[in-house]
Amino acid sequence: MYKKRLGIIFTLVLMCAYTNNSGLDTRSLEVENKDINTTYKPVRKEIAEEALPYEMKYPSYFPFEKENTKVIITGWENSEERVVTSIRYPSTEENTKWEESSITQPAIPRVEYSVANFDRYYSKYAGMSGYNTIKISDGLTGFIKINEAIDGAELHWFDKEKEYNLQLAYFSENSEELKAELIKIAASI
Repeated sequence: MYKKRLGIIFTLVLMCAYTNNSGLDTRSLEVENKDINTTYKPVRKEIAEEALPYEMKYPSYFPFEKENTKVIITGWENSEERVVTSIRYPSTEENTKWEESSITQPAIPRVEYSVANFDRYYSKYAGMSGYNTIKISDGLTGFIKINEAIDGAELHWFDKEKEYNLQLAYFSENSEELKAELIKIAASI
């Protein structure tokens, strides 16, 4: 009898763990926009981590002092299983570069980071022009694209059933510096 009860309890615990990790927990999220995708209002990292159906890791290295911002969660095609998490890290240089008497303002460097628990765009980048294969670390490659119009670059890779995307914008005209910085940011995740 004791073994039977223990078996039932163990099964229930496993079922609860599976249920909690199978989809997005929307109880602490508020819908901001719902059309093809459901976008939730930005939340603190701690709230996002509790709601997400996957472990979220964030970059710890940035090539500039950055502002801490909130996380945006999107249910892809209104799904609670296919989830995209994104966060923008603007440079804190805004106050030092802002010109009070000017109509046009200088662009502020930023890093944009997103993670999806499915292949959102990654496999499409392989066949698109301008995307080149790059080594991120031992055994891990991705696609990089330099975007001269915004003095930036994009880095995309797929690892452990997740798609990762980084964009470094308004940072440098030097493509080698952009590549090196994106690799450093990716390595810090």
